[in-house]
Amino acid sequence: MKAFVVTRHSNIRCTIGLITLILAASVGFCEAESWVKARWVADGDTIILRDGRHVRYIGIDAPEIAHKNRRAEPMGDEARALNRRLVDGWKLRLDYDREKKDRYGRTLAYVYRSDGLLVNADMIEQGYAHVLYRFPNISQHHILLSAQRLAMAHGRGIWRRVDKEKQRPRAYQANRRSKRFHAIDCPMGKSISEKNRIWLKNQWAGFWSGYAPARECIEFPSPR
Repeated sequence: MKAFVVTRHSNIRCTIGLITLILAASVGFCEAESWVKARWVADGDTIILRDGRHVRYIGIDAPEIAHKNRRAEPMGDEARALNRRLVDGWKLRLDYDREKKDRYGRTLAYVYRSDGLLVNADMIEQGYAHVLYRFPNISQHHILLSAQRLAMAHGRGIWRRVDKEKQRPRAYQANRRSKRFHAIDCPMGKSISEKNRIWLKNQWAGFWSGYAPARECIEFPSPR
């Protein structure tokens, strides 16, 4: 399995700072306090830290587990189990994008382990989440999409449920601005402007191009 590891120049600066007396007084510069640990794994794309913060992974969407009056989506429990294996016991670092909070007050972050693994990307690469483009937090979109294409090419996890051969002209309408695709009869799809509307022959084509299904009209992963 290819691990998505990112080495940042800030780590080099941090090391220098720790061994330099001039910078030793400025521990905050090295972001030593940025290392955190997960207390609870809520599902495949959300964790709760020991300090109480709820962290939602940027750029991905995993199948839902059962909650309130909603049944679990296919592979939702498996996605949470993988997320737990990836983060349990590890020191984690949160990297932010342009927006740090969502409308529910959750912290939005790219979550890196102390060995450099980007958890967001690994959830996708192993086939238990898909890319969810949401502007303006798109700085790592290309990395996440590369992970998704790798998972798709190998038929991992949720991609066993998507038929890449099944196709018909104008099967799904998609919004090139929001990168969401809709069922042909979806009311939300009808509001797409002509300049932003494109047509997809199947779901596979949409996912490969970095689009995500509109939850208002498409259940994904679909039950068998």
